[in-house]
Amino acid sequence: MISASRNAYQKEFDELLADAWLHGGVLVLHGGPGTGKTTLLREFRERALAADALCLTAVGFRNESCLPFTVVEQLGYCPGAPRPVVSALERLVAHGAPRDPRDHGHVARLRELTAALGETARRGRLVLLVDDLHYTDNASRDCLLHLARRACASGIVMVMTYGRALHEGSVERSEFETVPGCRLVEASPLSLGEVRLLLEAEWGAGAAERLHESCHRVSGGSPALVLALIQDHRPAEAARTGTAEMTVGNGFRGAYLTRLSNHPTLLSCVRAAALLDRDASAERVARLLARDTEAVAGELAELVGAGLLLTGGRFRHPAARAAVLEGPGGTERARLRLRAAQLLRADGAPPTTVAEHLVAAGEVPDETGVAVLLRAAWQWLAEGRADAASRCLRLADRAGLDPDRREHVTLGLVSALWCVNPAAAEPEIARLMAAVRAGTAEERTLHGLIDWLLWFGRSEEATEAIARLRKVYDPDAPHGGYRLTATRAMVAQLRPDALADLPVPERQADDAEVAAISQGTTASPVTTASSVTTPSPVITASPITTVTADITGTVPEQPAPPSVDHAGAPGGQAELVQFGLELSRAGTVLQLPAPFPEWQLLWEREITALLGLAQHGHLTMADQLGRGLLARFPAGSPARHALLRGIHAWTAVQRGDMRTAVAHASGALDELSPHSWGVAIGSPLSSLVIAHTAMGQLDEAARYLELPVPEAMSRSVFGLFHLVGRGYHALAAGRPYAALSDFTACAPLAERWRPPSRHLFDWRTGAAEAFLALGERDRARDLAERQLDEIGTVVCAARGDALRTLAATGPVAARRLLLDEAVQVLRACDSRLSLARVLSDLSEVHLDAGHTERARALWREAQGLARQAGARTPHWTARTPSAAEAARPPAPVRAPAPAAAALDERLLSEAEWRVAALASEGKSNRQIARHLYITVSTVEQHLTRVYRKLSVRRRAELSQLIRPVASETGPLTD
Repeated sequence: MISASRNAYQKEFDELLADAWLHGGVLVLHGGPGTGKTTLLREFRERALAADALCLTAVGFRNESCLPFTVVEQLGYCPGAPRPVVSALERLVAHGAPRDPRDHGHVARLRELTAALGETARRGRLVLLVDDLHYTDNASRDCLLHLARRACASGIVMVMTYGRALHEGSVERSEFETVPGCRLVEASPLSLGEVRLLLEAEWGAGAAERLHESCHRVSGGSPALVLALIQDHRPAEAARTGTAEMTVGNGFRGAYLTRLSNHPTLLSCVRAAALLDRDASAERVARLLARDTEAVAGELAELVGAGLLLTGGRFRHPAARAAVLEGPGGTERARLRLRAAQLLRADGAPPTTVAEHLVAAGEVPDETGVAVLLRAAWQWLAEGRADAASRCLRLADRAGLDPDRREHVTLGLVSALWCVNPAAAEPEIARLMAAVRAGTAEERTLHGLIDWLLWFGRSEEATEAIARLRKVYDPDAPHGGYRLTATRAMVAQLRPDALADLPVPERQADDAEVAAISQGTTASPVTTASSVTTPSPVITASPITTVTADITGTVPEQPAPPSVDHAGAPGGQAELVQFGLELSRAGTVLQLPAPFPEWQLLWEREITALLGLAQHGHLTMADQLGRGLLARFPAGSPARHALLRGIHAWTAVQRGDMRTAVAHASGALDELSPHSWGVAIGSPLSSLVIAHTAMGQLDEAARYLELPVPEAMSRSVFGLFHLVGRGYHALAAGRPYAALSDFTACAPLAERWRPPSRHLFDWRTGAAEAFLALGERDRARDLAERQLDEIGTVVCAARGDALRTLAATGPVAARRLLLDEAVQVLRACDSRLSLARVLSDLSEVHLDAGHTERARALWREAQGLARQAGARTPHWTARTPSAAEAARPPAPVRAPAPAAAALDERLLSEAEWRVAALASEGKSNRQIARHLYITVSTVEQHLTRVYRKLSVRRRAELSQLIRPVASETGPLTD
């Protein structure tokens, strides 16, 4: 077999023409679809005409292959055909196909035609060109073979193309191998270099260098597909996009189908491979088509050789597969899909693979099909592919199911839709509520139903479902305790006052059990790069008060040892937070399937674990778990992803990472409509309000406060989030009375509901800051002390904030000790912005004590942490000076120094330098206070110290000293 490049094909034909002067010959060009055989035949014809040869051409057509002599007859219609040849062809065609090949009349007519062609060849070169020989009718085929066997003796040159590869041992190949002087040449796809030459001729060497690899990879070297890609890519190249990837458009898709349309068996083979996709193999394709495996394997190999497929029946580009699948009609496509599902299920393929074909077929499934669809939906939901799970469940819902099975399918649809768009599950919820009112709803259905109803604030219907749950709840049922624990965890967030109506699990975690979980999980102190070398006393964390008991709102009366429910599902409530701790240690590669298939627990476990870690001060672990979950579900479950981003934003706020909080919270709102957020919309909104307030963007924070929220949110934990955020915004905007109103509104709700780690809502600290802003230090001190009593010795940001606020209400001596303790707490729990605030206050204390270098170092660290957090200033609002500061008399003013005296900027602290720089620009004390977010009193104290250190009496003298230095060192007031 000869296989060569385009130049080699032309060389073969030139040799054939040269030999024609002495004797004729036969050249058969064969190969798979799209390898350019017809194009080569045209080139051969042009070369023959250039050599003064007479060319007679014919083409085989698939739909005329049953008509005798259809191809041979065409030779007589060619321009320049000699009259004897035409007459011989007319007589041959007129008599039709012989019934017996040994018919003497037919043999005589074949000899007459051969003689007429031979006579023409002796007078000059004669070339017979036949395209698509595989589509010739039997009579024409016999005639052409008769002529080929006598071509050498008659001086006739015959060039024919065969549209399929002639494999060794095939019948077709053996027919030509018996022809004397016959040359078999296989047309192979273009090489990488030949593709590059084509592109260079079209767009030049630069574009060819950039695109030739992509073009060859997509086309497989098929000349027809290369030309189609060039056509598709012309607009992109004209626009000078500079892309290194070829544009795959309609031209490519059409060319791919055209190459196969004339080969029905190959097309069906390719279509079967496309349908099976990654599960395709020669054996499976053959079974799907009910054909011989060996024959199908040969056809797949032929398609690989032609560049139309990759090994294993895979496609070079998704557009080729899509074009092939568009072909068959609905009925035929459904039949093939169902057949593929049966084959794959028999081969033990995963349920998701079988379900893809069942869903694509769209036929009502039988009982076995429903089971496959349910298993696939569960797996897809666990993987975050909620849309695929919904399609499976929609199809299963069309089957004839018993009431219990249909209820299970409906619950699965609610869970799947909740991951995409919770509001879209309204029709399914109506069906489940009908079952509740009919008294037929099962326990496992009620858990997910209650969550959905409370999510949207539908309390009356939730009350009906809870009443039904109290009737049917069986603590001894498999997984019953686990389901109830998860439901209570969600209800504690969505409607805490409904917890009293829910059943209580028999086995619960106590303080000792939860403390055992928490031991070793507290973040170690973070070493901050700073020149500050403060001793680090050991901080002992007390047991976290019932981690998951707080989540569920249930405080056990007696200790209970850890227990394990049926099938390995933990019955203790501490399992939820234990799950979160384990996930946070697992990194970003998480294995998240629940211990048993329950629709609602797929996302409940994630949410409750993340909330449990964040609300109990495990901020680093919560951040790690949040990032891992977001990486696990990047797409396919927008609502699930949005909710995780919202909680992750809240965690970022607690850690003081305001830029991350804004990115995640705003992204969460973009991913899910406000209506679909339900009462949980308070989570991203509060994060955005707090983050923008901390960043000094009060107008942007106010914009989020103006967004409408559901009334039911005020009865959820997310409503408390929202109140706290609004309070801090009011405090920063200089409205302490409004802030105090919001903060104190949290008190009755938090105390009555006992929500998870209620001290972490920080409302008391916020209210204390509001009282400080109003000058009511005693009331501020009382709230700060109550907050610390509530927290105990738990290491968390709320404790550090409370210590800082308490320090602002006390004497100077106690203030430093409290701030030092706050620094240690906040370094341990990785809360950057809170740490920045405490360090800022501590720098003021050291400055007042005359420790200038230490004060400067603390201030610089505070500013650095504030910048890392994205905050404009370490303070929420203007810091209120302590009672000792307010009572301190102004320091005496030194005598003025000469105006030309050089200024040593190291004399001033960072805070003093900023105030002095603004004063030198002519700003008033009130303008400086507003610019730096400090009080006027603080500005006056800074200026007093500046005047004393620089020995100046008025601002004019200050400007002469400060402004030259400021112009050299750059602006200091950012």
